[in-house]
Amino acid sequence: MTRSGIPRAVFAGAGAFLITLAALLRFYVYESVLVLPLEQGRTYRLVAADADYFDTGTLTSHTGVPLVSTRTLSGDAGAGGGDTAVWVEFVSLTTASGDRIDYHERRTAFDRRTGMTVDCCEEYVDDDPDARQSGLAFRLPFRAEPRSYPMYDTMLRAAVPLRYEGQEQVDGLLTYRYAYAAGPIKIEDLPGQFPGKVLGLPEWRAIGVSRYAEVTRTLWVEPESGLTVKTRERHRQGLRTPDGIERKMSLRADLVMSPEDVAAKVADARAFTRWVLLVRDLLPGVFLAAGLLLAFLGVRSRRPSRGLGPGPAVPDAPATERIGPEPPEPVKPPEPVKPVEAPEPPEPVKPVEAPEPSESPGPEAGSVLRGPEAGSVLPGPEGEPERAGRERG
Repeated sequence: MTRSGIPRAVFAGAGAFLITLAALLRFYVYESVLVLPLEQGRTYRLVAADADYFDTGTLTSHTGVPLVSTRTLSGDAGAGGGDTAVWVEFVSLTTASGDRIDYHERRTAFDRRTGMTVDCCEEYVDDDPDARQSGLAFRLPFRAEPRSYPMYDTMLRAAVPLRYEGQEQVDGLLTYRYAYAAGPIKIEDLPGQFPGKVLGLPEWRAIGVSRYAEVTRTLWVEPESGLTVKTRERHRQGLRTPDGIERKMSLRADLVMSPEDVAAKVADARAFTRWVLLVRDLLPGVFLAAGLLLAFLGVRSRRPSRGLGPGPAVPDAPATERIGPEPPEPVKPPEPVKPVEAPEPPEPVKPVEAPEPSESPGPEAGSVLRGPEAGSVLPGPEGEPERAGRERG
């Protein structure tokens, strides 16, 4: 029992509970949420204000036009599980008026903790069900590190090394900047043949061409959440004849994520980092400190008395009860001794004055002195009457 009347076991139990809660928050709750979700439904846009492209349908070139790349992610929760998620990605490149220039689609399974692709769940890339994907599927993992990662590129249909380039601020948020550059790589053979005039060849020629692509992609990633808060993609594509010579540029675009989407992604990343600060750092620290303090109050023993060695444990006593011998009562100081008064000196004895000689004449010579008359009373020594006339002899 403490001086406040609360049993020490209550302090010890509360302290143990808080210490356990701190460990659960830090090593279970925090770690359990570091998995990518099964459900997904995000859309963001990349915009190029000044792009060039060749329309293979109409065989016409367009220069200095705005283009928009819209990327949508959709999760297939039913196909995923505890360790694996399945997402489908749709990427459409269109003009400002909505005319489609390019389109890609893929279905990918990946590990929910590492973000690396997993070979399962009916994956495909465009119209190729046999395409094998590798590397990071869509994004970096939680707690991204400043190092290189392999990342799958849909257009190139290959994993390319995503290299760490340094730190950079995006709307006041600290991010890691990663980038890769690849190409030119052959991505498709266009159907049919193109007239030579379009390709800069003699008009009478008609020839088949293949599309080659070069891609430079830069990602700004908030490291704690692994969220990509900004993306920039530079695309250049060309049409090559069978001799391997590029005859026509088919696409040139510098695409950057729209400011609205950047602001939304930065807000998502900030919300996650605040949650991490609370659950991983702040609350476990507070609970641990409080738990240790309460545990100390619950198990600490009372100090032994001075001058005495360690003795048997003294049981807790109520706050009003004193433990140990009663202190001695204070000794009252002795009352001061009154000085003995000296007895007053006796009055001086007055000297007996000699009787003055009587002027009356004494008995005359020859006179006879007579005693008291018979029958007279004289006072005795005790004050009782004494008869004067005692019988004589």
